[in-house]
Order: sequence, then C-alpha cells, then structure tokens
Amino acid sequence: MPARRPRKRLTKQARREQILEAALNVFERGGYHSTHVDDVIREASIARGTFYLHFRSKHEVFAALIERMFSIFLEVRPTSSEPDVTGPRAAEAILRASYRTVFETLREHRRLARLLFEEAVGLDKGFSDVLGAHYRAWHGRVRATLEKFRDHGAARKDLDVEVTAEMVLGIVERLARRFLFTDRGLDINRLVNAVVALEMGGIEP
Repeated sequence: MPARRPRKRLTKQARREQILEAALNVFERGGYHSTHVDDVIREASIARGTFYLHFRSKHEVFAALIERMFSIFLEVRPTSSEPDVTGPRAAEAILRASYRTVFETLREHRRLARLLFEEAVGLDKGFSDVLGAHYRAWHGRVRATLEKFRDHGAARKDLDVEVTAEMVLGIVERLARRFLFTDRGLDINRLVNAVVALEMGGIEP
C-alpha cells in the first residue's frame, strides 16, 4: 500500500487567503445573515481551530472581504498619465480613462463588489461606519477632480461639486448593479460613452 502523501502546509498568508476565498463563496451563495462560520469551515476544508487562528467571527471575515474591495477600488488608477486640464476636451479624456478603469475593476472583481453593494449596506453600525468612511474617500476623489475642472475652465464656475460628486457615485453604483454584476459580455465602451456624455453635458461651461 503506497504511503499517504503528507498534506502541503500553507503559509499563514496562504491559509488566510484560502479562508477568504471560501468565505466569499459561501457569502455569495447564501448572503451574510444565512451564512455561519461552520459553512466557511466546510467550504475551506479546514479545522475549526484553523479558522479561529485567523478570524474571530463571521463578522470579521466578512469585514476583511469588504476592506479588500475598498482597497482595490481606492488604489486603482488609469495606466496612462493624466493629461493637463486645458479645457473640456482634456476633461473628457480624463473622465473617459477614469470610468473605464472603474468599470473594468468592478467587472473584474464583481464578486467582491456585489458583496459590498448588496450585502454590506445596512448590516450594523460597525459596517456602516466603515462604509461611510470609504464612501467619503470616493466622494472626495470625485469632488477633487470636478474642482480641478472648474478651476481650469473645463467646467462651469457655478458647478456644485459636492452634489455632482454624489450623483456620479450613484450612477456608477447603479450601472454596476444593472450591468457589470450580471452580464459579463457587456461592452464597457457603451457604459463609458453614456456616462461621459451625461457628465460632460452637465458640467461643461
């Protein structure tokens, strides 16, 4: 009888990644409220003690997944350098590159993004505080871009950057829910063209 091959020992980081991937699978299937630690343990094929070496609760592993999505989204940038804001056409080019990057990122990480948009909102005060902080960061980035456009003559002087930034975030979230989470074959060019045309029509001098 051949000797059993010993199980490969994972590094601490690799084991954590294994648990996070298993958690993502079960949260995606059953949602936050219907998922239990035992579900994650079975999905990962690990001992209970192994789970608790890395996470104290279902809440903590879910929070780690949400934090990962926020980190991905906040750190991503267009690969090309941003042109100087010399007028509306330069502003349009900046928006086009930015929206393409955002939509491609949301589509690539659709499972994490869906967890964020469809499960995390309204869970408890802890999650609400985290969500609020990250949404404010997203809002700040959009607002700063609009302010730059306004200051360089690429947007109306009377543009309400606070409210406009909030509307932009709402549009992106709605489009992600409607198209990027359900239809892998959707042409992102179509989304980019529509959003850029709408935004430029509202902000141009």
